[in-house]
Amino acid sequence: MNAPTPLHAASHKPQNHPLPFSFEFFPARNELMAHNLWRTVGQLELLNPAFFSMTYGALNSAREQSISAVATLCQQQSVPVAAHLTSAGHTRADMLATAQDFHAAGVRHIVALRGDAEGVPGAITDVAEMVTALRQVADFEISVAAYPEVHPQAASAAADLAHLKRKLDAGASRALTQYFFEADVFLRFRDNAVQAGIEHAIVPGILPVNNLEKVEAFSARCGAQVPAAFKQHFVGTESGSLEQQKIGIAHALELCETLRREGVEAMHFYTLNLPNMSFEVARHLGAGVDDARLQQAA
Repeated sequence: MNAPTPLHAASHKPQNHPLPFSFEFFPARNELMAHNLWRTVGQLELLNPAFFSMTYGALNSAREQSISAVATLCQQQSVPVAAHLTSAGHTRADMLATAQDFHAAGVRHIVALRGDAEGVPGAITDVAEMVTALRQVADFEISVAAYPEVHPQAASAAADLAHLKRKLDAGASRALTQYFFEADVFLRFRDNAVQAGIEHAIVPGILPVNNLEKVEAFSARCGAQVPAAFKQHFVGTESGSLEQQKIGIAHALELCETLRREGVEAMHFYTLNLPNMSFEVARHLGAGVDDARLQQAA
């Protein structure tokens, strides 16, 4: 695979040192998924990541699973935990009560999102307002979402960037992006963000692909583009096969190396609760195994 053409290479210093990595998980819904989740956590914990994050379901049992998973994650390992929290799906009071529950469980970092659940009366509908409200609950570190290929519901790319700036100016520390598969997509977005007056860190979201068919289906729903040139690498391979995983690792590593050459200083991995691919990419990028954690795991 040929690396994407870098943008404005002269304006960014190359990074040769190991980058801060973070890893995202989703709550388990059955015993097998729970086994995969904690196996993933245990393996990636060895890399001494900047933080773990856990996604959130706002409705009924999904909400309880999210809160329980975050509490367990805080209790069973020492990596800081960022809890996802959505404004949609519950009232302002319920959302802030959940934030208090997270804080009581040891969470000091919230990923504030609008979410896909149906709106309810009394819900916060604006993430910038949500960020302001969360800062009044506790001194949370707050991350928000960014969309290099524009949020599917945004009126325009400019409107999407203006919304991102409002979220960050409301008190967020950084933006974590939706995944993408071409470095130029992120680099153009970063340039446009700077031109829009955004000075906060924008951390690229990386998805090592282990099953192209599933990723295409998910990407169609969330607005991420799966380029034809990227799909071409998988021609003749079987969905979810070891061969697809090897291709996914190689592509993710190439993507990350290009971003690092362009001055990117942190990366956020969407693990899909599968540790091996993100672990391999991070190790190749220079992440070292924490010897103390390795001895504890032995």
